[in-house]
Amino acid sequence: MALFKSRRRKPKPLGSSHIQEIRSPYSHRKIFSNKKPLKKLLGGKKYSGELKLSYKKGIPIKKILIFGLGGILILVLLYTTLFTNFFLIKHWKIYGDDIIQENSKFEEFLKVNENKNIVFLDTAKIENTIKSQYQEIKNIRIKKNYPDTIILEYFNYPEVANLYNFVGETQKKFIIDEIGLITQQDYENPNLPYIYLKTDKVFELNTIAIPQDKLDYILEAIYEYEEIFGMKILSAGYKPREREVHLKTERNFIIWLDTRLSLQDQYSKLKKAMGELNIYTGSLEYIDLRISSVNGDRVIFKR
Repeated sequence: MALFKSRRRKPKPLGSSHIQEIRSPYSHRKIFSNKKPLKKLLGGKKYSGELKLSYKKGIPIKKILIFGLGGILILVLLYTTLFTNFFLIKHWKIYGDDIIQENSKFEEFLKVNENKNIVFLDTAKIENTIKSQYQEIKNIRIKKNYPDTIILEYFNYPEVANLYNFVGETQKKFIIDEIGLITQQDYENPNLPYIYLKTDKVFELNTIAIPQDKLDYILEAIYEYEEIFGMKILSAGYKPREREVHLKTERNFIIWLDTRLSLQDQYSKLKKAMGELNIYTGSLEYIDLRISSVNGDRVIFKR
C-alpha cells in the first residue's frame, strides 16, 4: 500500500475563477454605424440597458358597433334611394313675380319631371332649359326639399316702357321689359316712359320689339335729358332705319338724337347753345343735335 501514494490535485488559488470568459464572435462589430453617441440617438436620455416592448391593443367593441351600424345605415339609404318611391317627386312650390297656377306656366316642365328621383335631378340643366324657353325670366333657382318636394323661385326682367306700335293707320300698345321683349299687350302703365315705333307688321306677344342696346340708349336719353335740363319728356320716337331718336318735351319741341353718337357729346352741344336758345320760354319746333362738325358744337334748330 505504501508503494502507491494518492495523488491529490492541489486546489487552485481562490483568486482564480472556474468560469472562463466567453466572447461573442460578433463582439468586434459595431452596433451603430452612426458616429453619434448613443445618448444623442436616444434623444438625450440615458440608456438604461432595458429592452422595452410595445404592442397594439385590439379594436374596441365600441368601434366595431359604430362601423357596423354605419354600414347598415348606408345600405338602408341606398336601398331606399334606388328601390323605393320615397324620393320620387310629388310636390312643387313655385314663387315668382307674376301670379301663376302650378299647372299653367310650367306645365310642360312639371309633367316631364314628375315622379323622377329627386336625388338624381339635375337642377342646373333644368334651370337652363326653362330660361331658354321663357325669355322674360331673368333669374331662376331650383331647390330640393327632401324627400319629395321641389321649390322653384324665379324673377322676371323688369318692365321699363310703354310701346305704341304704328302700322299704317293701325296702332297697338304693349309693355316691354328690360331686354325689349313684349310682355303684355293692349295695356299701358302711365308710370313708364312712352316709345313710338312704326313698323310694317304688328308686333306679337313674347317677341323682341327693340334690341336691348337701342332700348338702353332711348331710356338713357330720356332720363339724362330730364335730369340735366329739368324738363319732362312726354314720349320718344324711335326710327331704326334712320338710327335716330326724337324726344318730345313738355314744351312741345323735339330733340333729334343720333344713336351712333354719344349722348354726352350731343347734350354738351345743347348746353353750349343755351345762351342763344331759350328752351324754357322760347318758341321752338325742334333742335337737331345729330350734326357733327370740326369743333363738335354745331346745333341746328327751328323756331
